[in-house]
Amino acid sequence: MHVKVLGCSAGISEGLRTTSFKLGDHALLDCGTGVGDLSLPELLAIDTVFLTHSHLDHSGFLPFLADAHASHGGPGITVHALPYVTALLRQRLFDGPLWPDYTRQPEPDHPYIRFQALDFATAIPCGDGTVRALPAQHSVPAVGFLLEGPKAALAFSGDSGPCPAFWAAAAASPKLAHVIVENTFRNQQQTAAERSGHMIANWLPPLAAGIDRPYELWISHLEPGHEAALMAEVQALPLATPARPLQRGMMFVL
Repeated sequence: MHVKVLGCSAGISEGLRTTSFKLGDHALLDCGTGVGDLSLPELLAIDTVFLTHSHLDHSGFLPFLADAHASHGGPGITVHALPYVTALLRQRLFDGPLWPDYTRQPEPDHPYIRFQALDFATAIPCGDGTVRALPAQHSVPAVGFLLEGPKAALAFSGDSGPCPAFWAAAAASPKLAHVIVENTFRNQQQTAAERSGHMIANWLPPLAAGIDRPYELWISHLEPGHEAALMAEVQALPLATPARPLQRGMMFVL
């Protein structure tokens, strides 16, 4: 399984894109602004999307992806998401006045957007690997994901504050080689992080210590303009595994 980082920033500015990963040629993990850099043929090849949660920096380009399929007779997209996310997108995004209801067009029985409910027990086939939802703790219902390929596995926290269950599930994967976690706020912003369900550096060491074998640790969802300060706090931590910033364009082979 090839995993390409299309976007991994907490916001937008020149050269930055919000969260999305391309899994092989036909799937996305989240649908942030990074999706907008794909070519039209690449967009039309996407038939599966896995969503961590409903916030627009992770789901906001799903309407445009659906519109590309509608405009060019594409196959449409199966979206794997929590029931809460599915209901919210139906009611407030694909609602008609805000955007065409591609959950019912062109025909209710054959729409361009087809939702499938996520659970934590099912490993969903994806190319030559699988995708499974992992626990997360955010301000809205959310999940992380475990991507397992033939040779290695990658755990992605999505947007989440401290979630021991995520780390335990990641550690249980015998193929675990990479862990991607967010770090949105400075240590001095702990109250804001608690309120919004995001991470600060000081919370990371006891969580990361739960994985007792070598792996690579990557930091995502850094606030634009504060990347250096946020990474300095992370890199000052007593971590057994050095943390590095995730970068748009990076590729993982699992």
